[in-house]
Amino acid sequence: MRNLIGAKRLFPGALAAGVVLVIGAITVPLIWGHDDGHVAIKPAILVPAPPSAAAPSGPISLVHGARAADGIEVGFPHTPIGAVSAASEYVDAAASTLDPDYAASVMRVAGDPGNTALPSSLATSILKLRSELQLRSDGSLDPPVTFQTTAQMYQLRNVAADDVLVLLLTDSTFVNAQGGTAQTTGVFPVQMRWIAGDWKIGAIGRTGQDYSALAAIPDTQAAVKQGWLALIAATGGAS
Repeated sequence: MRNLIGAKRLFPGALAAGVVLVIGAITVPLIWGHDDGHVAIKPAILVPAPPSAAAPSGPISLVHGARAADGIEVGFPHTPIGAVSAASEYVDAAASTLDPDYAASVMRVAGDPGNTALPSSLATSILKLRSELQLRSDGSLDPPVTFQTTAQMYQLRNVAADDVLVLLLTDSTFVNAQGGTAQTTGVFPVQMRWIAGDWKIGAIGRTGQDYSALAAIPDTQAAVKQGWLALIAATGGAS
């Protein structure tokens, strides 16, 4: 398996039933869904769907949630921008940890309570991630080992008042025990649903659609040509 020290940014592999990131020769699965069955793959959508009257069609400034719960912000506005902001907050947290217990905790807060498999599915994905990164399977990891993911750009599909598919284009950076770094780009399809007064994750990856053709380096003309729109970080913090 290829040494990650000094590896440069590479593109993700095919996205099928889940989210797949590739760093060097290492395939890193982040597979979250309601069921364990295979999802039929349809041709990739290369052109963004026309936005509804209420949906943003350009760069957006992310907004904060109204409060914090278990280390993440919750209580986002009941708007498409609120859905994108929630998706960004939840994915950044859930995909920026190598601790399966914390990942499951994030999903218990951020996930649709009707999808009871989400926390355990995410914890399993983090264990797979550790294995692919040649890290021990259990216990805490000593600094400087980290895996940090940040949503950089977005697209929307199927925008409705209480349901929207948010596509996030992310940057991830892995730092190994020797301080070597590797970067990768990922496409996260996140099904967001308005439940009990907040946006929740219904599913990540298992959308029945392959969005791998949309992969691009964030904040480049190539990304813009693929329909990606910029995300501007929120200022301040949750109350």
